[in-house]
Amino acid sequence: MKKSAIKAFTLIELLVVVAIIGILAAVGVVSFGGFTGSAKSNSTKSNHAAAIKSISAEIKKCEIQGGNLSLKTTAGSSNAVNVACAKSSTTTATLANNFIAHLNNEGFKNPYNTEQGAFNNTGSTTGQTIITVSGSTITLTTRYLESDGTTVTVLTGSLTDERG
Repeated sequence: MKKSAIKAFTLIELLVVVAIIGILAAVGVVSFGGFTGSAKSNSTKSNHAAAIKSISAEIKKCEIQGGNLSLKTTAGSSNAVNVACAKSSTTTATLANNFIAHLNNEGFKNPYNTEQGAFNNTGSTTGQTIITVSGSTITLTTRYLESDGTTVTVLTGSLTDERG
């Protein structure tokens, strides 16, 4: 009777493979944490820049065309409020509050807490852009964490409401 050769891995070989996989997983988890931190800070900076561009463009549109702005009031729908371009009809503060609702309803989220919108008019929540008004100046202030997860950086931008 002939014995057939059994081909299999030894216990030592299996232990070495498991150890290698464990080391790779440990390194991957640490690297992944850094990537998510960097993505959150980049997304926050992007939200800040998009808000400045959007508000600036809409104010310019008011200056040029007059009439009304149609700003979203409900997420995922076509519900909108018509905001008068004339400064005598819509104050800068009212315009800013309408922009906060509009931008949040456009789908912008706080990368650090996706249950929150990316824009607000009070507080200093990390990842949110706070939009405040003083006279005819609209100020956008954003706090975010650097990719190290501990250093807080503040972005600030200002726009002047030059509507007539």
